Amino acid sequence: MRRAQDENGVPAPTGAELADHLEHLLLTPEAVLGDGLRYLHDRLAGCSPIDVADELSAEVRRRGLPSAGLRRLGRALAEQGTHRTAVKTGLVLLGLAGDARDRDLLLLLGALDELTLYAAIALHRSQPDGDQAVHTLAQRVAGWGRIQAVRTLRHTTDPTVRAWLLREGFRNAVMDEYLAHIAATTGDLRSALSGTDIDVSLLNGAGGILAALAMSQGGPAPGLADYPDAVPVLRRYAELVRAGTPTIEILSDLISVTVFLRNPPEDLPWAPAETRCLIDRYETLLNEPRWPALVLDHLADPERPDFHLALQPAAVLGLCPTALVLARLETAPSLLDPTWIHALRTSDGEQTGYILGLAERRLATMPRPERDQALLLFAHFLGRHPGHGWPLLKSALTACTPEARRTALTTLARWPADRLTPEAAEHLRSARTQPQDNPQETRP
Repeated sequence: MRRAQDENGVPAPTGAELADHLEHLLLTPEAVLGDGLRYLHDRLAGCSPIDVADELSAEVRRRGLPSAGLRRLGRALAEQGTHRTAVKTGLVLLGLAGDARDRDLLLLLGALDELTLYAAIALHRSQPDGDQAVHTLAQRVAGWGRIQAVRTLRHTTDPTVRAWLLREGFRNAVMDEYLAHIAATTGDLRSALSGTDIDVSLLNGAGGILAALAMSQGGPAPGLADYPDAVPVLRRYAELVRAGTPTIEILSDLISVTVFLRNPPEDLPWAPAETRCLIDRYETLLNEPRWPALVLDHLADPERPDFHLALQPAAVLGLCPTALVLARLETAPSLLDPTWIHALRTSDGEQTGYILGLAERRLATMPRPERDQALLLFAHFLGRHPGHGWPLLKSALTACTPEARRTALTTLARWPADRLTPEAAEHLRSARTQPQDNPQETRP
């Protein structure tokens, strides 16, 4: 495989070559160490730390390089590095030679998503309470950093960490599906639900995990069919939901599981009788009259910040709360509120015009970054409503972000010619004679 190169065309160092540099630096007199460290820093700029970490670690151990010196170099790169690859390599070295003195530094740097994986591994290897240290880091991040940190905890036996995984540790800003299987297995969801005193956070977490497993089937992470305890856990969860207080969150999770059971994968490794029993149990549970009442009560307050959470359940239950949805939009929520798109998806022609009129008035009061995000969203969905929302589409055509402009132009080009206003038709003709946005372009 061809080796990566730095910006000057010099091949990136291998793990063994980096070990050579480290060994040389550890034998270098203190007076000239600075120049050698700068040279190493610059050489690291062209390499991929994730690709060389294993080889570098193996070489460091094989050569028996002194821990004190490695730690000193690791901290220098992590604290003073001006290139991300140098900082990441510094974290790798702290994983090999760091100690309790490095905890705060690792937690600080690990709070940046791009560095979380390296910091989590370093914490796990260097701290006397590795699982707790990574747990602390995982609670400070929400996106890919949360995913990487929790994956580092997949073999933990710490009861505090396992309890956290089941209640909230699997939740992240990317997709809960990535961590649901780890939470269910590492956290031992089956045993946790077998008790008689199930707290609300555990019940909510269990529902979130099962829903994420249901939605993940065939996706980027293991799903319900890959969870060995799925059948007994699903049975127990249904019992707990039936006996518990209904909430919109529980209903949403219940719907996700029921949808999975209605269309199970062909290779589902469950006994047919068990599958039929679960389908009957969940269908019966979903048909209870308390759910429509709960949804309508939730939607009755248009000022609720979580108003949108009841929209999908309402559709699944066959409810058509059009008046309640319009009442929500009349409160002028942010155009990024999911209620807008739900309303456009379910509206007829007359309602569509009214909804878009509300959106146009709301757009004028929005700050620019949020405004451009909203224009991108509306430009995409206006493709389903030819001829409607031209003022919004016109604004998107002149948005600050190239993606919004390109999306608006694509939507406009798909509208039938007889649905274009003269102004819209002129914009389309003009755009076809102008150079297209460069994907890398960003207007000031």
